[in-house]
Amino acid sequence: MKKGLYSIGGIIILLIAAFIFVLVPALSGGVGENRLPAYGSYNGVPIKFEEGSEFYSLANQAVRQMEQQGYSFSGDYASFFYSMAFSQAFNQVCGPMALRDLTSQSGWIATDSAVDRALINQYYNESGEFSQALYNATSDDAKRKNQEQVVSALTAGRSYEDLFGSFASVKDAKLYGLKTSSAELEFIRKMGSEVHEFEYAAFSMKTMPDEEIKSFAQKNADKLAKYDLCVITVNDESKAKDVLKRINNSEITFEDAITSYSTKIAGDTESGKISQNRLYQLEVLFKNKDQVSEITGLAKDAVSNPIELNSCWAIFKCLGESAKLDVDNSEDFDAAKTYLYNNERGVVQDYYTGKANDFIAAAATSSFTEACQKFGVARDTTPSFALNWNNQTLIGRSSLEDKDALKGASANENFLKAAFKLAKGEVSAPLVLSSTDNVVILRCVEISEGGTSAEDAARLIGPEIANADSVVVNSAIQNSPKIKSNSAEFMAVFTGEKQ
Repeated sequence: MKKGLYSIGGIIILLIAAFIFVLVPALSGGVGENRLPAYGSYNGVPIKFEEGSEFYSLANQAVRQMEQQGYSFSGDYASFFYSMAFSQAFNQVCGPMALRDLTSQSGWIATDSAVDRALINQYYNESGEFSQALYNATSDDAKRKNQEQVVSALTAGRSYEDLFGSFASVKDAKLYGLKTSSAELEFIRKMGSEVHEFEYAAFSMKTMPDEEIKSFAQKNADKLAKYDLCVITVNDESKAKDVLKRINNSEITFEDAITSYSTKIAGDTESGKISQNRLYQLEVLFKNKDQVSEITGLAKDAVSNPIELNSCWAIFKCLGESAKLDVDNSEDFDAAKTYLYNNERGVVQDYYTGKANDFIAAAATSSFTEACQKFGVARDTTPSFALNWNNQTLIGRSSLEDKDALKGASANENFLKAAFKLAKGEVSAPLVLSSTDNVVILRCVEISEGGTSAEDAARLIGPEIANADSVVVNSAIQNSPKIKSNSAEFMAVFTGEKQ
């Protein structure tokens, strides 16, 4: 299972280690800290961006890490990136606060010996030995802060260990925390134990042959014909009738009416001329598509009656003769291709599904490899993988998503159902993968035992179960009603948008 962005374990480890880092004050020197509101709060305790605070340190760390990853905090997206860093730091503060709160409710307190054991680590020299000189060189104030941070980390860590177990263990069993039963391990192990391997061919639906596009265009020539029109748009029918009356009485020209009255919802803002002027493009403007014939039948210089469009009323004028489709004209050919892919996608899918069915028939009389050669498509194979919707690590992730033609297949229920119904040697029906714009044919090559062995289940699957549990708890903490965010107001002041 994919790990959450901030697991509780990661938060605790970060807390325990945070005070040994030398922090770069990347956020200092900006807006005065005293004028910044609290970023948020936990259980009524404000979380402020002020020097010496945990939130301040973690925000600086987040910025430094993002800078190392190539994020720029001086460009156009600086505000957005700062917002990301603050949000990350806020989550990292709230998680341990919730765990400390939980520990405090139990009455547990860190013992002096536990604190000393954690503190002594930071006074080790390069040889891994305690250095009295290093200890003596540390100021009393720094020692006090170090002790406070250790107590804080141990308090949060206590609840974490009670929930999920400690790093210490007896044989394969962790001390404390939720335990995974052998039956649960075996159940999950068996979910990923049967693996299937496939060979496949993919027909890309992005490259319809020119002759097929031309054939389609000729069958839809009426939809692709062009009309030379301009238009006046107004808000209501009464206004449209009034404007048309003035035009008919020669009180105003159509062109002047565009300037004086048109809301210019459709057509060019100055001339009113319609550029998206093929029939299928005009149809989308009309509330009642049957009325399109009222404008496509206009003679040159003729003006239509008021017609209701989807969002307004309109008066059209015919500027010239309509232009029939010419499939040998590059502009018309491109228009036909655009119409096909945007408006008649099913035609493309049907064409390639037909090609795939022909491929399957050919493979049945020869071989899968020979069919690939005959149809000019590449043959490829998948890794052995288990039935695993959305490629969860708990069952065992595969590299299926690394195959360009199969990206998204691990989250495609129809694909997985069809694939895992196949017996060894059986070929699938055509499978449409919209995520990659391909029609895929699979052939099951092998069905075998794989996945995690019974001997390795506790070692490999156990931590995944624990991580899944921690992600759920982390989500619950981050959605706790005790957490209040004031990020919008904070960022407005931080970026100078609000004084």
